[in-house]
Amino acid sequence: LNIHIDMDSPRVSRTEGEALFLAYGGTTPYLEHVNSMLLAIHQGLQDLPGFIAVLREHDLLESFVADIELEDGSQNRLFGFHTINEDKLLQLPGDVLESLNRAGHLQSIYMVMASLSNFRGLIERKQRAVNANA
Repeated sequence: LNIHIDMDSPRVSRTEGEALFLAYGGTTPYLEHVNSMLLAIHQGLQDLPGFIAVLREHDLLESFVADIELEDGSQNRLFGFHTINEDKLLQLPGDVLESLNRAGHLQSIYMVMASLSNFRGLIERKQRAVNANA
């Protein structure tokens, strides 16, 4: 994985922020961390088509719409997203669950389900931004 840096970007500085390179060569722990995160994202994107195919095979994908009303009365709708159909997951036989687990998909399925708990925090952040701009 190669990381490219736009040296003309206003976000790049030689005097402020996190150092990317050590004074006498090599990369800093910060850049190593960024590189590992980008590698994980890249690997995830490579694995995504197979993961989606497995979800479809077992009819585990479910579309959802979130309608959110903020304190100012504005209506917000999130659509075009999918999640895991928990009822269908609970109905899967043990051998299918074992297969999903061995392929590394079961953990991903539970992470998708757990990620929905982040919606409350995202809504609260949006509400604070609206309040700050009011």
